[in-house]
Amino acid sequence: MTRLILLRHAETEANVNQIWHGSLDAPLTPLGQTQVEAAARRLVELHADSPIDHIYVSPSPRAMRTAQAIAESTHHTLRIEEALREMSIGDWEGRSMAYLREVDRLWERWQADPEFAPPNGESPIAFGRRVPAIYQKIADDHPNETILTVTHGGVISNLLSQWLGEGQQDWRNWEPTNCAITILDYKDGVWHPVLVNDTSHLKEIGYLPSDWLQ
Repeated sequence: MTRLILLRHAETEANVNQIWHGSLDAPLTPLGQTQVEAAARRLVELHADSPIDHIYVSPSPRAMRTAQAIAESTHHTLRIEEALREMSIGDWEGRSMAYLREVDRLWERWQADPEFAPPNGESPIAFGRRVPAIYQKIADDHPNETILTVTHGGVISNLLSQWLGEGQQDWRNWEPTNCAITILDYKDGVWHPVLVNDTSHLKEIGYLPSDWLQ
């Protein structure tokens, strides 16, 4: 049996300020730093029960900062995977969600044409192909092992909507909050959910979910 553990990075200043940062970066907030510590403790417990064999991480610094604390606790070397990066909207990154919605009409454009990509950015169709492809490749490269990936809200919600939901358009029903943990097991060619977007490990720190995925 192959196991995937999915972790979204911790809260950033861009999450709080409702800015799309995609391939850009933003510092972790003080709450985000605390979330990292709580997630690391939980994953160390999971590692003790069922050892994690590999840790893959998005190249984004916010994901790297989240993953590093876990890797130090579990004594792993991080494997940077470019295809785990967040969806990019190219030249429109760094804009507020309100501006993208009201001025750029981004979600309206995507609803009308899922092939639409902002200048130098990525379309929902392209993103929807990239995400499951890299996860299946990672799983195929490590049969009968446990792999932790530290990545982004858009990546995780896109994957879960396709593997467990009704398709890519269903992503909002699968969006994770910061440092949520999902566990999927691969048996007989099918992905089975064990834990989905769990934040029970964050209750001790008074966690308040973020509404923003990136």
